[in-house]
Order: sequence, then structure tokens, then C-alpha cells
Amino acid sequence: MNEVDTADRNVRKSLFGLDSAILAAALIYVTVVAAAYVRFGTLPQVSFGVVAVLVLPFIGLATKSKEFMKSSALIVAVLLTYESLQGITGTLVHSGSVVSLAPLDQALVGSNFAADVQATFASSATTFISTVFYGMHAFLIVIAFVLFWFKDKAVYRGYTYSLVVTSYLALLTFVILPTKPPWMAGTAQNLLTTGDKMFPAAFQEVQAVLLSGESDAVAAFPSLHAAYATLFSIFMFKLSRKYGLVSLPIAGGVYFSIIYLGQHFLVDLLGGIAYAGISAYAVERVMARRQRTRFQSPPALGGIVSASTH
Repeated sequence: MNEVDTADRNVRKSLFGLDSAILAAALIYVTVVAAAYVRFGTLPQVSFGVVAVLVLPFIGLATKSKEFMKSSALIVAVLLTYESLQGITGTLVHSGSVVSLAPLDQALVGSNFAADVQATFASSATTFISTVFYGMHAFLIVIAFVLFWFKDKAVYRGYTYSLVVTSYLALLTFVILPTKPPWMAGTAQNLLTTGDKMFPAAFQEVQAVLLSGESDAVAAFPSLHAAYATLFSIFMFKLSRKYGLVSLPIAGGVYFSIIYLGQHFLVDLLGGIAYAGISAYAVERVMARRQRTRFQSPPALGGIVSASTH
């Protein structure tokens, strides 16, 4: 067996046990959706990000990569489950106490940071460009999955695990500590919905797509836009320094957009970066430990017997 075949076998073994994992995620999703409909009479919305990720299995089909199709199907199932759970938690926390983190921003920079950014950079062009960057995180996920899969399977696995861990850590935080974005707290304008006379048609169309299926308005901390952009940049650097440098202005554009558009406080942005960094670090440690264990494991009994007879 050559090295390529061995590598492919290792990839197949390491990708979650795909068939059973996809089935489990799909069953959880159907159960959660059914429970939400019975309890609240509504179905969880699916965000633009998940809709964008749905293209992944078709990329596998186009490239005739069955393993990529199976792996991306798992990701879609997991993200659908996450999305439905987030939508339900959003419904639940609306009846409770929702916190504003505006005082933390004030303590960090000594001013209303989001409002200051809006006042400093306000223009039609800035608003439009920021709107595009705000919705870019969904495309970054698709680009990352495809690029990492075909360039480096180890980077792909690390990114995939980190994305899932980050998402569900954030979900837990949303349940424990639902938080208002700046526009809801009254400390900044919501530039995603105010529109603009200079680009009326473009704004209406782009904003309608980007805001479709937003499942939880009280989930400002941590910013998953910032977290996903950070994960993208972290693993682009793991792929190569060249790819990493290309990712930096993209991540920076996402960071700026979420503040400028009034969707997140500075502390939300920093929280998203921290959640992504911690998840990536933890996943890397676990993967490294599993790799060491695999190489350090004793040979099978048959191998020992065979060796002792020679």
C-alpha cells in the first residue's frame, strides 16, 4: 500500500465516523425542529450562512470526491442542528433578562466605541463595503472547507473541529448570558437596516440576503462573525504564511464591519477572537495528543509473537 492510500485511509477513519455522525446530527436536528414546532408553533429559521454551506456537498459531487461529499454533509448537518438550537434558545431568553455590555466598552476605551467608529467613518461607501464584509463569514467557511480539504487534510480537520467547538461554546454563552448589540442597547445606529439613498437597490438586496434567517438578536457576545473570521485566518496561516497574509485584511474588514454597522461592541469582537483562539488551541492539543498516542501505542500481540520467533 502506497503513502497516498495510507493517508486516504487515515482521513476516512478520522473524520468523526462519518456515516453514524451524519445520521445522529440529522436525527437531532429533526427532533429539535419538531419540538420547536410543537412548543412554539414556529420553525427555526435557517441563516444565510448555513444556506451558503449547503453548496459544499455539490462541490464534492463536481470534483468526484465522495469523502468530501460525506464530510461536508456532516458539517451541514451539524450547522443545521446548531442553527435550530440557537433559534430556540433565542426564543427562550427573550422572556428573561438581556444584558448590555456597553459599560465594558466604556471601561475599555473610555468612550462609546461603536458610536465613535460610526461618526468617524460614516459614508455611503463605507456602509456598503462594511455590509459586504459583514456577510463574508459564510463565504469564508465555504472557501476554507474546500481549500483546506484539497491542500492539507490535517488543517481541514483542525478547522472543522474548531468551528464546531467555537459555535457550541458560543451557543452555551448565549443561553447563560444573552446580550444586546449596540443598536438594541441604544448606543449606536443599526446601519444594516437604516438603508442609504446613494445605493438604495444594492442595499435593499444585499441586506435582505444577509439578514435572512437571523435566528437570535440577543446573541452579541461573543461575536461569531469575528470568531469565524479569526478561525479562517488562524488556519490559513497553518496552511502557509502566504495564505495567512492574504487572510488578514479579510479578517480586519469583518472586525471593522461588525463595529461600524452597530452589530457588536468591542468586547463582543474581542470575545469572538478569544473563543476562536481557545478552541483552535484546544483542538490542536487534543489532535497532537491523539497523534502521539497512535505512534506510541504498543504493537499488536500478533506482531510481538512474530517478532519473538525471529
